[in-house]
Amino acid sequence: MEDDSGKFKLIQRVSLDDLNDGTVKEIPESDLCIQTATHIIQFEYEDSEEDKTKYTIKPGVFTLTKTMQGVGLSKLELKTHDLLESATNTAMIKKEANLFFSKLDIYKKFNKAPKRAILLYSSPGLGKSACIAKLSQEFIKEDSGTVVIFWDTSDLSPSSISKFLQTGSKYSKKCTRLLFIMEDIGGGNVEGYGGPKSADAGLLELLDGSAKTFKQPTFIIATTNTPENLLQSLADRPGRFDQMFELEHPKGPERVLLARHIGKRELTPDEIAAFESKDADGLSIAHISEVIVRSELHDKSFADVIIEMKEHKVRIEKAFQKAKKGLGLI
Repeated sequence: MEDDSGKFKLIQRVSLDDLNDGTVKEIPESDLCIQTATHIIQFEYEDSEEDKTKYTIKPGVFTLTKTMQGVGLSKLELKTHDLLESATNTAMIKKEANLFFSKLDIYKKFNKAPKRAILLYSSPGLGKSACIAKLSQEFIKEDSGTVVIFWDTSDLSPSSISKFLQTGSKYSKKCTRLLFIMEDIGGGNVEGYGGPKSADAGLLELLDGSAKTFKQPTFIIATTNTPENLLQSLADRPGRFDQMFELEHPKGPERVLLARHIGKRELTPDEIAAFESKDADGLSIAHISEVIVRSELHDKSFADVIIEMKEHKVRIEKAFQKAKKGLGLI
């Protein structure tokens, strides 16, 4: 945790005799409480003048936002996702995060800042956001001192985030760890930046610049649907992103489990066969959910809806290929 430069101020001294005979029935909460042989002495922590100008980060879930002063935090209410606990992608992310926070002594042993960053990449609809939301909720429940910060990288520049975390903010004493979510890196330009390379340069400074940016044990999860937009120096460099995980499309047996879980019922043999068929290869979690909803909405079988979605995917791919040819991209 960052060193504090404030001071403790005496707020009251209560006699133990007064407490014992009921003259004083209760004492209020304080930042520091010391008991001597005769008294309870209470102190209140007072920030230094410099600290008073900083934004105080408290435990909870927040998103980084623009303010009149620059950057601040707004409380964020996460969606509740009824995810399958055994889903490969969810379990993989949770295991890596738990390993990091349970073995912080390794970083102390090698004199390294307690920070680990992973990059999740996949096509849309494979549950990146749902996995992260569930992980965030579980971490808050396990440790009330957890801070979760979401950063929409298309909205705020990396340099403004670095400045906020380095010099514009401080952590309250209740904070114990940070889960830092970088959403959709490489997916678009940040206002005021010259393109992906400029954004990547800012990210490099944020992740491993000379100044100390992350002042709590920090687990970073970055997501992207376009890993091809990232510079190799950003994507393939331990210390920036220590590991990269590709979220894969669920296989046949997992599709069946997901369909059973989402549909909240057992599947018929024909429905199981439909989700295990080659026609269902490439379906994302979002696709599986749509199959279940659409089949009831239109009174169609799972197999029929899966065929519809497969044919739609082929048409979309042809349309994109045609558009690329028109633009001279292929």
